[in-house]
Amino acid sequence: MSQQKQRTILFLEDEQELLMTVSNLLQDQGYRVVCVRQAEDALEEIKHTLPDLFLIDIKLPGLDGFDFFKEVRNKKEYQKIPFVFLTAFNDLRAKQYAQKLGAAEYITKPFDFEYLVTRIKELSPPR
Repeated sequence: MSQQKQRTILFLEDEQELLMTVSNLLQDQGYRVVCVRQAEDALEEIKHTLPDLFLIDIKLPGLDGFDFFKEVRNKKEYQKIPFVFLTAFNDLRAKQYAQKLGAAEYITKPFDFEYLVTRIKELSPPR
């Protein structure tokens, strides 16, 4: 059996408890999770880590999730990496805006963890 590369998720979330809970659950599913709490830190992190998927909150201190998305999407090396918004904004306009920007998924909090994992597996299959 061939060894598959561990998939990396960059998780950008400012709520520490949620960050750790989701990170631990995803690690239990076999993912490598890079956790950051601010978009500016995530921009630094992606200089060293090329994730297979971005999991990002919208409301963040400083640069928000939409602005982070737009900044990252402007760089060629990140254009095909799926973005999943995980947010408390249960707002149709925000969801439509995320879709217009090119987000792969928009999941509102509270969320079903099994659904999140299913979507991550679909969007970031093993190589």
